[in-house]
Amino acid sequence: MKPLLAILASFLFCSCADMFVTKTDVPGSSATTSATSDSKDYDSKSGVHMVVNCGVGASEPKAIYIRPFCIDNAVFKGDQTASDGEMPIRKALTPVEFAGDLKEQLEKIAPARILKDDETPRTGWLVEGEFVLVDGGEPLGRFFLGTFGVGRSILALHVKVTDVDKGMVVYEFDMAGGSRFQGRHGTVRSSGLGHATPFDLVNASERIYLVLSPNAFRYGQRSNVALH
Repeated sequence: MKPLLAILASFLFCSCADMFVTKTDVPGSSATTSATSDSKDYDSKSGVHMVVNCGVGASEPKAIYIRPFCIDNAVFKGDQTASDGEMPIRKALTPVEFAGDLKEQLEKIAPARILKDDETPRTGWLVEGEFVLVDGGEPLGRFFLGTFGVGRSILALHVKVTDVDKGMVVYEFDMAGGSRFQGRHGTVRSSGLGHATPFDLVNASERIYLVLSPNAFRYGQRSNVALH
């Protein structure tokens, strides 16, 4: 019975829609951690690059400034709009939508603001990047064979975090993910038969927050506990 439960649990985990950092490289360390990713989804060549002092990563910025991610060179396809005529507009508005999602998440770390075209940050962190692939997938495929990965959405992007005060990039990483094996019904994190990209953008912004937070879920914290 226990092996069966373990298999079912692993299946459910693998089917969850989410975004993941595909590879991590820490300069100055002999350890390299690579996250398992499906090459059919997205093949990332680079990873996380950290500029650290004695192995201590940058944290606790005074403020966070977000520049809408570049989407000029991104592949933008799949189910995104009601008609193909709207695709150029939706592509242009995707960075705006994502910047809003990212601001909502990163405000949990420090006061966050979306920069206008003519603005530059003077302190704290600057978060910017570019979209590589925005694929909304196919609802028809998700309806019939979504639990097998047919019609799934894919989002791939590159993220760069700069410490404005020090004038250096402190974190830089690639992310990829999507609806994965969600079927017609969807979940809180995936759309089912609806447009999947808005869900992927929210999931990506949340993953960036989790990546940049030392302990986002407050694991290990307790009150009024004495060790004997």
